[in-house]
Parts: sequence; structure tokens; C-alpha cells
Amino acid sequence: MTSTSTERLTDPEGGMINGEELSESVEELRARLESMKKLLAESQSKNRKGRTADNFTTTARYDSLIDGNFLSAVFAIVFVLIVGVSFYAFQNLYFAILKKFPAKHTEL
Repeated sequence: MTSTSTERLTDPEGGMINGEELSESVEELRARLESMKKLLAESQSKNRKGRTADNFTTTARYDSLIDGNFLSAVFAIVFVLIVGVSFYAFQNLYFAILKKFPAKHTEL
């Protein structure tokens, strides 16, 4: 079977869509896409605020102290502290259990 341009299509609800309705919805989607592109371009131009390729330096890229390396160091320190405290707690629990239930060797 070959499809022609005059063939009617079905919409998700099961109704029929003719070519005019389809082209209208495509035009509406194109208009919405263009408006979204304009909004995105405006927001990007506001974010740049005069930064050009000439005056863009590495100091302009890092506006804050908190970057990836700093966060990695903080998470590493926190991880080491959590592992250390967990080891300390389980060690104390182990010794408390040994103190409460001492092993009695009767073989000697």
C-alpha cells in the first residue's frame, strides 16, 4: 500500500485528521519553537553581560570559590570522617560484647 498526501490520518483519540488541520498544528508548533528560540537567545545574552572572547579569562570563568575540586575535597573529608567514626563505633561495640560475654576456656 502506498500513502498519498490526500490520505487522512488518525489522531491519538481515534478521530480523523485532515491535511489542513495537520498543517495548522505544524505551523503552531513552528511558531512556538521560534518563540522559545528567541527566549533562549535573550536569556543567554543576559547571562553573558559583556563577556566577549577578548576579555574572557580564566578568572572570569571561576566566579565563586566553590568549584569541582573544592567539593571533591569536602566530600572526601566527610567520607573519611564517616568511615573513621563507624570503625570507632564498631570497635567499641566489639570490645563491649567481649567484656559482657568473656570466652571461658576450659581446655587448660
